[in-house]
Amino acid sequence: MKVAIIGTGAMGRWFIGFAKQNLGEVVVADAIAAKAERVAREFGANYGSVPEAAAEAELVLVAVPISKTPEVIKSLAGQVQRGTLLADVSSVKSDVIEAMQTIEAKIELVSLHPLFGPGATSVKGKDFVAIPVKAGKRYAALKHRLLELGARVTEMDAEDHDRLMAIIQCMTHFVLLTYLNALKSMKELKRAEKFRTPMFATLLDLAKTVFAGNLELYGELQVHNRYARVVRSSLLEACRSLDVAFSAGNVKSLKASFKEALAPWKSAEVKNAYKRMYELFEEGKT
Repeated sequence: MKVAIIGTGAMGRWFIGFAKQNLGEVVVADAIAAKAERVAREFGANYGSVPEAAAEAELVLVAVPISKTPEVIKSLAGQVQRGTLLADVSSVKSDVIEAMQTIEAKIELVSLHPLFGPGATSVKGKDFVAIPVKAGKRYAALKHRLLELGARVTEMDAEDHDRLMAIIQCMTHFVLLTYLNALKSMKELKRAEKFRTPMFATLLDLAKTVFAGNLELYGELQVHNRYARVVRSSLLEACRSLDVAFSAGNVKSLKASFKEALAPWKSAEVKNAYKRMYELFEEGKT
C-alpha cells in the first residue's frame, strides 16, 4: 500500500515511521515544503507537495492540528485517486465527520483516533477508535493490518467518540494542568519533592508528563470538543463540594460521597490499583 502522510508534527512523524515499517511505501507532505523534505530524509521516505503526495497514494492520512483537519480533508478529497482511503487522526471528531459527509468523491472516508501519543513504540495492545463514513476494501485492509499487529480497533459514531474523549482526554488533561498550575504557587514544592509518599510521587510524575506532550493539542481538545466544558464543570463542582465539606468539618458527608464514587469499581479493583502503585513506587519507577 502506498501511503501519504500529510503533516509532520509529532503524530505525523510517528505515523511516517509506523507506515514505513508496517504498511508500505511512504510519501511525506506538509504545508511547509522544506519541513516535509527534512523529515522525509530523516526517515528515508519520499516527499512531495501535498497535491502530489495525495494524488499518488492509496491511503492518505491527515495528521494536522484539530482546527485545520476538516478544511484539509475537504481540500484533499478532490486531489486523491478514485477509491483512495482518506483518513485523519484528529482527537475530536464531530467537525471532521461533518466535513467528510459533504464529500461526494468516489473515495473511502474513515476518521481514526489512535489513543496514544508519539511515545508509543508499537501498536500492540493499543486502542484505535474508527468512525467509518464511507468504508471499503482499503479500510478493511488497514483494519486487518492493525489487528494483525496487536492493536484493538473499536468502531463508533462521532458523538460517542467526543463524549468519551471528553472524559478520557479533556478531564484528565484538565486535572493535571490544574494540579501543575496550583503547584507552581507552592513555595515549599522543592522541599516537598524530597519526601516521597507513593500517591504524591505517582501523581507528580504523571503531571510532569504533560510537559512532554503537545500543549497546543491540550488547548485544542478543550476548545473543540463540545463536551469538554461539561466535564470541566462537573470537576469544578466536585471540587467546590469537597471544599465545603472539608471547611465545615463534615466527615460523614465525605464518607457518603466517597462510597458513591467507588460504586463503579469492585473492591478487588481498588486493592489491585493500590498494589500496582506500591509496586511501581518500590521499584523506583515513580
